[in-house]
Amino acid sequence: MMTGNRLITIARKEFFDHIRSRKFLLIFGILLIVAVVGLIGGVTEYNKEIKSYNEHQSMVNSPLSSYMPEKPSILSVFSSVATYLIFVGGILGIAMGFDLVSKEKESKSLKILLSHPVYRDEVINGKALGGIAALAGALAVVLVIAFATLLIYGIVPDSSELILIAVFGGVSFLLIFSYFAIALFMSTVMDESGSALIYTIIIFIVLSVLVPTLANDTVMEYIIGSQPELPQELIDQMQRSANSTEENTFSFSSKVNTGAWDAYNERVQAYWEKRQAMGDTFALFSPTMNYEAITMAITSGRSRPMQVISIGNGVATSFAVASVDDVAVGDIFGNIAPNLIALILFPAVFFGLAYVRFMRLDVR
Repeated sequence: MMTGNRLITIARKEFFDHIRSRKFLLIFGILLIVAVVGLIGGVTEYNKEIKSYNEHQSMVNSPLSSYMPEKPSILSVFSSVATYLIFVGGILGIAMGFDLVSKEKESKSLKILLSHPVYRDEVINGKALGGIAALAGALAVVLVIAFATLLIYGIVPDSSELILIAVFGGVSFLLIFSYFAIALFMSTVMDESGSALIYTIIIFIVLSVLVPTLANDTVMEYIIGSQPELPQELIDQMQRSANSTEENTFSFSSKVNTGAWDAYNERVQAYWEKRQAMGDTFALFSPTMNYEAITMAITSGRSRPMQVISIGNGVATSFAVASVDDVAVGDIFGNIAPNLIALILFPAVFFGLAYVRFMRLDVR
Protein backbone atom coordinates (compact mmCIF):
# COMPACT_ATOMS: atom_id res chain seq x y z
CA MET A 1 0.00 0.00 0.00
CA MET A 2 1.35 3.43 -0.92
CA THR A 3 2.28 5.82 1.86
CA GLY A 4 -0.43 8.34 0.92
CA ASN A 5 -3.10 5.65 0.88
CA ARG A 6 -2.10 4.41 4.33
CA LEU A 7 -2.26 7.95 5.72
CA ILE A 8 -5.70 8.55 4.20
CA THR A 9 -6.96 5.20 5.49
CA ILE A 10 -5.89 6.00 9.06
CA ALA A 11 -7.29 9.53 8.83
CA ARG A 12 -10.61 8.24 7.47
CA LYS A 13 -10.90 5.67 10.26
CA GLU A 14 -10.17 8.26 12.94
CA PHE A 15 -12.63 10.72 11.39
CA PHE A 16 -15.53 8.25 11.42
CA ASP A 17 -14.58 7.05 14.90
CA HIS A 18 -14.85 10.65 16.11
CA ILE A 19 -18.16 11.59 14.49
CA ARG A 20 -19.77 8.34 15.68
CA SER A 21 -18.56 8.64 19.26
CA ARG A 22 -21.02 9.71 21.96
CA LYS A 23 -18.68 12.25 23.52
CA PHE A 24 -18.25 14.04 20.17
CA LEU A 25 -21.99 14.07 19.46
CA LEU A 26 -22.79 15.29 22.98
CA ILE A 27 -20.28 18.15 23.01
CA PHE A 28 -21.07 19.07 19.40
CA GLY A 29 -24.77 19.21 20.29
CA ILE A 30 -24.03 21.54 23.21
CA LEU A 31 -21.84 23.69 20.95
CA LEU A 32 -24.62 23.90 18.38
CA ILE A 33 -27.24 24.88 20.97
CA VAL A 34 -25.17 27.60 22.64
CA ALA A 35 -24.09 28.96 19.24
CA VAL A 36 -27.70 29.27 18.05
CA VAL A 37 -28.80 30.81 21.36
CA GLY A 38 -25.88 33.25 21.22
CA LEU A 39 -26.70 34.16 17.62
CA ILE A 40 -30.36 34.80 18.34
CA GLY A 41 -29.42 36.99 21.29
CA GLY A 42 -26.83 38.80 19.18
CA VAL A 43 -29.29 39.40 16.33
CA THR A 44 -31.91 40.74 18.77
CA GLU A 45 -29.38 43.15 20.28
CA TYR A 46 -28.16 44.16 16.80
CA ASN A 47 -31.71 45.00 15.68
CA LYS A 48 -32.18 47.15 18.80
CA GLU A 49 -28.93 49.01 18.12
CA ILE A 50 -29.87 49.54 14.46
CA LYS A 51 -33.25 50.91 15.49
CA SER A 52 -31.63 53.26 17.99
CA TYR A 53 -29.04 54.35 15.39
CA ASN A 54 -31.74 55.09 12.80
CA GLU A 55 -33.77 57.07 15.33
CA HIS A 56 -30.73 59.18 16.18
CA GLN A 57 -29.97 59.81 12.51
CA SER A 58 -33.47 61.21 12.07
CA MET A 59 -32.98 63.71 14.94
CA VAL A 60 -31.35 66.35 12.78
CA ASN A 61 -32.61 69.28 14.75
CA SER A 62 -31.86 67.76 18.13
CA PRO A 63 -29.28 69.47 20.41
CA LEU A 64 -27.51 66.11 20.43
CA SER A 65 -27.24 65.95 16.64
CA SER A 66 -23.52 66.83 16.84
CA TYR A 67 -22.96 63.50 18.55
CA MET A 68 -22.44 60.80 15.91
CA PRO A 69 -22.90 57.27 17.28
CA GLU A 70 -21.15 54.34 15.67
CA LYS A 71 -23.25 52.34 13.23
CA PRO A 72 -23.68 48.78 14.56
CA SER A 73 -21.88 46.08 12.61
CA ILE A 74 -23.39 42.76 11.57
CA LEU A 75 -20.25 41.12 12.96
CA SER A 76 -21.32 42.12 16.47
CA VAL A 77 -23.82 39.23 16.52
CA PHE A 78 -20.88 36.84 16.65
CA SER A 79 -19.39 38.30 19.83
CA SER A 80 -21.49 36.11 22.15
CA VAL A 81 -20.77 33.07 19.95
CA ALA A 82 -17.04 33.71 20.43
CA THR A 83 -17.52 33.71 24.21
CA TYR A 84 -19.17 30.29 24.10
CA LEU A 85 -16.60 28.88 21.68
CA ILE A 86 -13.74 29.65 24.06
CA PHE A 87 -15.03 27.10 26.56
CA VAL A 88 -17.25 24.66 24.65
CA GLY A 89 -14.91 24.63 21.65
CA GLY A 90 -11.91 24.11 23.90
CA ILE A 91 -13.64 21.19 25.64
CA LEU A 92 -14.50 19.69 22.24
CA GLY A 93 -10.86 19.84 21.15
CA ILE A 94 -9.67 18.31 24.43
CA ALA A 95 -12.28 15.53 24.31
CA MET A 96 -11.18 14.52 20.82
CA GLY A 97 -7.46 14.48 21.49
CA PHE A 98 -6.76 13.34 25.05
CA ASP A 99 -7.01 9.58 24.34
CA LEU A 100 -5.94 9.33 20.71
CA VAL A 101 -2.64 7.63 21.61
CA SER A 102 -3.05 6.77 25.28
CA LYS A 103 -6.03 4.49 24.67
CA GLU A 104 -3.92 2.57 22.14
CA LYS A 105 -1.24 2.19 24.81
CA GLU A 106 -3.73 0.98 27.41
CA SER A 107 -5.30 -1.60 25.10
CA LYS A 108 -1.87 -2.66 23.77
CA SER A 109 -3.23 -2.15 20.24
CA LEU A 110 -0.52 0.40 19.41
CA LYS A 111 2.12 -2.31 19.39
CA ILE A 112 -0.02 -4.44 17.09
CA LEU A 113 -0.68 -1.46 14.80
CA LEU A 114 3.00 -0.60 14.48
CA SER A 115 3.84 -4.24 13.74
CA HIS A 116 2.02 -3.81 10.42
CA PRO A 117 3.76 -2.25 7.38
CA VAL A 118 2.95 1.28 8.44
CA TYR A 119 5.26 4.10 9.43
CA ARG A 120 4.95 5.92 12.73
CA ASP A 121 4.57 9.31 11.09
CA GLU A 122 1.62 7.95 9.11
CA VAL A 123 -0.06 6.89 12.35
CA ILE A 124 0.35 10.19 14.20
CA ASN A 125 -0.38 12.30 11.12
CA GLY A 126 -3.43 10.17 10.26
CA LYS A 127 -4.80 10.48 13.79
CA ALA A 128 -4.26 14.25 13.72
CA LEU A 129 -5.82 14.66 10.28
CA GLY A 130 -8.86 12.62 11.26
CA GLY A 131 -9.37 14.78 14.35
CA ILE A 132 -8.80 18.01 12.40
CA ALA A 133 -11.35 16.97 9.77
CA ALA A 134 -13.95 16.22 12.45
CA LEU A 135 -13.31 19.56 14.17
CA ALA A 136 -13.49 21.45 10.87
CA GLY A 137 -16.72 19.66 9.95
CA ALA A 138 -18.34 20.49 13.29
CA LEU A 139 -17.35 24.15 13.04
CA ALA A 140 -18.49 24.34 9.41
CA VAL A 141 -21.96 23.15 10.46
CA VAL A 142 -22.08 25.84 13.16
CA LEU A 143 -21.09 28.58 10.67
CA VAL A 144 -23.62 27.42 8.07
CA ILE A 145 -26.38 27.51 10.69
CA ALA A 146 -25.13 30.94 11.83
CA PHE A 147 -25.31 32.27 8.28
CA ALA A 148 -28.77 30.77 7.81
CA THR A 149 -29.89 32.44 11.05
CA LEU A 150 -28.77 35.83 9.73
CA LEU A 151 -30.71 35.31 6.50
CA ILE A 152 -33.83 34.22 8.41
CA TYR A 153 -33.73 37.53 10.29
CA GLY A 154 -33.29 39.41 7.02
CA ILE A 155 -29.65 40.32 7.64
CA VAL A 156 -27.50 40.01 4.50
CA PRO A 157 -23.72 40.55 4.99
CA ASP A 158 -21.80 42.39 2.28
CA SER A 159 -18.56 41.11 0.73
CA SER A 160 -16.23 42.59 3.38
CA GLU A 161 -18.41 41.20 6.18
CA LEU A 162 -18.40 37.77 4.54
CA ILE A 163 -14.59 37.89 4.53
CA LEU A 164 -14.55 38.73 8.23
CA ILE A 165 -17.09 35.98 9.00
CA ALA A 166 -14.79 33.52 7.20
CA VAL A 167 -11.84 34.82 9.25
CA PHE A 168 -13.94 34.39 12.40
CA GLY A 169 -14.53 30.76 11.44
CA GLY A 170 -10.84 30.24 10.71
CA VAL A 171 -9.59 31.63 14.01
CA SER A 172 -12.30 29.70 15.88
CA PHE A 173 -10.94 26.54 14.29
CA LEU A 174 -7.39 27.50 15.29
CA LEU A 175 -8.52 27.97 18.89
CA ILE A 176 -10.15 24.52 19.02
CA PHE A 177 -7.19 22.98 17.21
CA SER A 178 -4.83 24.53 19.78
CA TYR A 179 -6.44 22.61 22.63
CA PHE A 180 -6.73 19.51 20.45
CA ALA A 181 -2.96 19.70 19.83
CA ILE A 182 -2.27 20.09 23.56
CA ALA A 183 -4.49 17.10 24.33
CA LEU A 184 -2.78 15.05 21.61
CA PHE A 185 0.62 15.90 23.05
CA MET A 186 -0.43 14.89 26.55
CA SER A 187 -1.89 11.68 25.10
CA THR A 188 1.54 10.77 23.71
CA VAL A 189 3.29 11.68 26.98
CA MET A 190 0.96 9.88 29.42
CA ASP A 191 0.40 6.14 29.55
CA GLU A 192 -3.18 6.49 30.79
CA SER A 193 -6.03 8.47 29.25
CA GLY A 194 -7.22 9.67 32.66
CA SER A 195 -3.88 11.28 33.43
CA ALA A 196 -3.73 12.83 29.96
CA LEU A 197 -7.20 14.34 30.45
CA ILE A 198 -6.40 15.76 33.89
CA TYR A 199 -3.16 17.42 32.81
CA THR A 200 -4.78 18.78 29.64
CA ILE A 201 -7.61 20.33 31.65
CA ILE A 202 -5.06 21.89 34.01
CA ILE A 203 -3.24 23.42 31.04
CA PHE A 204 -6.58 24.59 29.61
CA ILE A 205 -7.47 26.36 32.88
CA VAL A 206 -4.03 27.98 33.11
CA LEU A 207 -4.12 29.24 29.50
CA SER A 208 -7.77 30.30 29.38
CA VAL A 209 -8.24 31.63 32.93
CA LEU A 210 -4.97 32.22 34.79
CA VAL A 211 -2.90 33.89 32.05
CA PRO A 212 -5.75 36.26 30.99
CA THR A 213 -6.18 37.16 34.67
CA LEU A 214 -2.57 38.37 34.71
CA ALA A 215 -3.50 40.83 31.94
CA ASN A 216 -6.56 42.33 33.64
CA ASP A 217 -6.81 46.01 34.60
CA THR A 218 -5.78 45.54 38.23
CA VAL A 219 -2.62 43.60 37.44
CA MET A 220 -1.72 45.87 34.53
CA GLU A 221 -2.03 48.98 36.67
CA TYR A 222 0.08 47.33 39.37
CA ILE A 223 2.83 46.56 36.84
CA ILE A 224 2.91 49.73 34.73
CA GLY A 225 0.84 52.16 36.80
CA SER A 226 -2.38 54.02 36.13
CA GLN A 227 -3.20 56.13 33.10
CA PRO A 228 -1.69 59.64 33.36
CA GLU A 229 -4.04 62.01 35.19
CA LEU A 230 -5.32 65.15 33.56
CA PRO A 231 -3.08 68.05 34.69
CA GLN A 232 -4.71 70.67 36.91
CA GLU A 233 -3.93 73.33 34.32
CA LEU A 234 -6.10 71.57 31.75
CA ILE A 235 -8.86 70.89 34.29
CA ASP A 236 -8.94 74.63 35.07
CA GLN A 237 -9.18 75.43 31.36
CA MET A 238 -12.13 73.06 30.99
CA GLN A 239 -13.91 74.57 34.00
CA ARG A 240 -13.41 78.14 32.77
CA SER A 241 -14.68 77.18 29.34
CA ALA A 242 -17.71 75.38 30.78
CA ASN A 243 -18.63 78.43 32.85
CA SER A 244 -18.31 80.84 29.94
CA THR A 245 -20.30 78.93 27.32
CA GLU A 246 -23.99 78.49 26.76
CA GLU A 247 -25.96 75.64 28.32
CA ASN A 248 -25.49 72.16 26.70
CA THR A 249 -22.41 73.42 24.84
CA PHE A 250 -18.85 72.25 25.48
CA SER A 251 -16.19 74.31 23.66
CA PHE A 252 -12.94 76.04 24.39
CA SER A 253 -11.89 79.61 23.85
CA SER A 254 -9.26 80.45 21.29
CA LYS A 255 -6.74 80.97 24.12
CA VAL A 256 -6.66 77.28 25.03
CA ASN A 257 -3.17 75.88 25.58
CA THR A 258 -3.08 73.33 22.74
CA GLY A 259 0.56 72.51 23.51
CA ALA A 260 -0.38 71.23 26.97
CA TRP A 261 -3.18 69.15 25.50
CA ASP A 262 -0.86 67.68 22.85
CA ALA A 263 1.68 66.74 25.51
CA TYR A 264 -1.02 65.08 27.63
CA ASN A 265 -2.37 63.18 24.62
CA GLU A 266 1.12 61.90 23.84
CA ARG A 267 1.55 60.64 27.41
CA VAL A 268 -1.83 58.87 27.31
CA GLN A 269 -1.05 57.29 23.95
CA ALA A 270 2.38 56.14 25.14
CA TYR A 271 0.75 54.62 28.23
CA TRP A 272 -1.77 52.60 26.23
CA GLU A 273 0.87 51.48 23.74
CA LYS A 274 3.00 50.21 26.62
CA ARG A 275 -0.02 48.49 28.13
CA GLN A 276 -0.92 46.92 24.77
CA ALA A 277 2.64 45.63 24.38
CA MET A 278 2.44 44.05 27.84
CA GLY A 279 -0.90 42.43 26.96
CA ASP A 280 0.54 41.12 23.67
CA THR A 281 3.38 39.51 25.64
CA PHE A 282 0.92 37.67 27.88
CA ALA A 283 -1.13 36.69 24.82
CA LEU A 284 1.83 34.82 23.34
CA PHE A 285 1.25 32.17 26.03
CA SER A 286 -2.53 31.98 25.69
CA PRO A 287 -4.49 30.99 22.57
CA THR A 288 -7.60 32.22 24.40
CA MET A 289 -6.22 35.76 24.70
CA ASN A 290 -5.19 35.81 21.04
CA TYR A 291 -8.62 34.56 20.06
CA GLU A 292 -10.36 37.21 22.16
CA ALA A 293 -8.18 39.96 20.66
CA ILE A 294 -8.90 38.80 17.11
CA THR A 295 -12.64 38.37 17.59
CA MET A 296 -12.85 41.76 19.32
CA ALA A 297 -11.20 43.40 16.31
CA ILE A 298 -13.52 41.52 13.94
CA THR A 299 -16.81 41.99 15.78
CA SER A 300 -16.33 45.54 17.03
CA GLY A 301 -13.49 46.97 14.98
CA ARG A 302 -11.40 47.53 18.12
CA SER A 303 -7.93 46.24 18.81
CA ARG A 304 -7.37 48.13 22.06
CA PRO A 305 -9.53 50.10 24.51
CA MET A 306 -7.90 53.46 23.89
CA GLN A 307 -9.60 56.79 24.47
CA VAL A 308 -7.82 60.10 24.05
CA ILE A 309 -9.03 63.66 24.58
CA SER A 310 -8.13 65.81 21.61
CA ILE A 311 -8.28 69.51 20.86
CA GLY A 312 -9.22 70.63 17.40
CA ASN A 313 -10.76 73.87 16.06
CA GLY A 314 -11.15 75.06 19.63
CA VAL A 315 -13.41 72.15 20.57
CA ALA A 316 -12.65 69.37 23.02
CA THR A 317 -13.70 65.92 21.86
CA SER A 318 -13.23 62.44 23.22
CA PHE A 319 -12.81 59.84 20.52
CA ALA A 320 -12.68 56.06 20.63
CA VAL A 321 -11.61 53.60 17.99
CA ALA A 322 -13.78 53.29 14.91
CA SER A 323 -16.42 50.72 14.12
CA VAL A 324 -16.03 47.94 11.57
CA ASP A 325 -17.90 50.09 9.05
CA ASP A 326 -15.25 52.82 9.38
CA VAL A 327 -12.23 50.53 9.33
CA ALA A 328 -11.03 48.84 6.16
CA VAL A 329 -10.73 45.08 6.21
CA GLY A 330 -7.03 45.45 5.48
CA ASP A 331 -6.59 47.62 8.57
CA ILE A 332 -8.31 44.99 10.71
CA PHE A 333 -5.97 42.33 9.33
CA GLY A 334 -3.04 44.58 10.15
CA ASN A 335 -4.24 44.93 13.75
CA ILE A 336 -4.76 41.19 14.29
CA ALA A 337 -1.66 39.95 12.43
CA PRO A 338 0.51 39.37 15.56
CA ASN A 339 -2.32 37.57 17.36
CA LEU A 340 -3.10 35.52 14.26
CA ILE A 341 0.54 34.44 13.89
CA ALA A 342 0.67 33.47 17.58
CA LEU A 343 -2.59 31.51 17.24
CA ILE A 344 -1.14 29.59 14.28
CA LEU A 345 2.19 28.89 15.96
CA PHE A 346 0.67 27.62 19.21
CA PRO A 347 -0.98 24.43 17.86
CA ALA A 348 1.92 23.95 15.43
CA VAL A 349 4.38 23.84 18.35
CA PHE A 350 2.32 21.36 20.37
CA PHE A 351 1.63 19.15 17.37
CA GLY A 352 5.36 19.19 16.62
CA LEU A 353 6.07 18.11 20.20
CA ALA A 354 3.45 15.34 19.92
CA TYR A 355 5.00 14.20 16.64
CA VAL A 356 8.53 14.05 18.08
CA ARG A 357 7.32 12.27 21.22
CA PHE A 358 5.37 9.67 19.23
CA MET A 359 8.30 8.99 16.88
CA ARG A 360 10.48 8.21 19.93
CA LEU A 361 7.82 6.28 21.81
CA ASP A 362 8.82 2.93 23.30
CA VAL A 363 5.96 0.52 22.62
CA ARG A 364 7.53 -2.66 24.00
